[in-house]
Amino acid sequence: MHDTIIRSTPDTRQIQIGRLRIDSIAADQAFVWTGERVDAVRDASYILAIPTSGCMTLTQCGQTKVVRAGEYVLLGQLGATALSAAAGLRLLMVHIPAIELRGRLVSVEDHIGGRFCANERMTCLLVDLIKGIAELFADRAPPNPQALATEIVSFVALTLGAEDRGAAIDVRNTRYQLRRRIFDFIEKHLGDQNLSPKKIAESSRISMSYLYSLFNDDETTVGQFVQVKRLQRAYEILVADPKGHRTVAEVAYEVGFKNVSHFSRSFSRHFSIAPRDVRQIGGAAPAAAKPAKDRSIAGTARFGTSYWEADRLRETA
Repeated sequence: MHDTIIRSTPDTRQIQIGRLRIDSIAADQAFVWTGERVDAVRDASYILAIPTSGCMTLTQCGQTKVVRAGEYVLLGQLGATALSAAAGLRLLMVHIPAIELRGRLVSVEDHIGGRFCANERMTCLLVDLIKGIAELFADRAPPNPQALATEIVSFVALTLGAEDRGAAIDVRNTRYQLRRRIFDFIEKHLGDQNLSPKKIAESSRISMSYLYSLFNDDETTVGQFVQVKRLQRAYEILVADPKGHRTVAEVAYEVGFKNVSHFSRSFSRHFSIAPRDVRQIGGAAPAAAKPAKDRSIAGTARFGTSYWEADRLRETA
């Protein structure tokens, strides 16, 4: 559902990078943006918002935060979110399918709204990465969009994971530490074709029912999570082996799949690219992208009045 009300539409360009979308926004007057809200994780996206000029005020989950140029903030779609800014804001918004980050980061919901202190060096790298990609591919498609999308998501997860959670202990801290141990155990044993929920539960001395409840936090199952991690590991191995020293079958078995055909189908469905094609990161670009002027969507039905709501903000002291 859409919760926005627009009275002025900022100049917005959409840049599609595989399964990710980057909105490049230039607001010449003050505005308010209210994010699209969804009810199920499988349909949701996280939005990484990066002001490149000016600053904005975020209101989410009852908290207010000012985000300045060169910083970032993660937004969610499972709760009400609003951004407001004065004229002159330049903003990049990276839309990431929720399942992508949830398969890479423990308790990703904890990072929404800029709750923790960002790592300054990682933030600089991330901001420069997103700005560079937005500039390079504003009017052309990247050579391998799905591969690039995977690399972007991985770096976003790495940057969020480097945030300082601080010494404060909340009611979720113990659960967070347990989930992290379980994630680490799964990472170390992905190659075990007999890795099972029972083995995972026994590694942390918890019951099967409690293990399932930990994964229910992310509306996924243990089996689904393990498969996504295996696919991500396979992608990393394949992209690092452009000369094909290992066959697709060898990689499939190495990450714990018992059946090569099942691996290939799952990989292609998840990354929208066949395992054998991942090696060709530097190959020829796909069909030419539309001209830049066609990517401008200000005032269009695709991303216009149903998404942005313009609101002239009265100047306050």
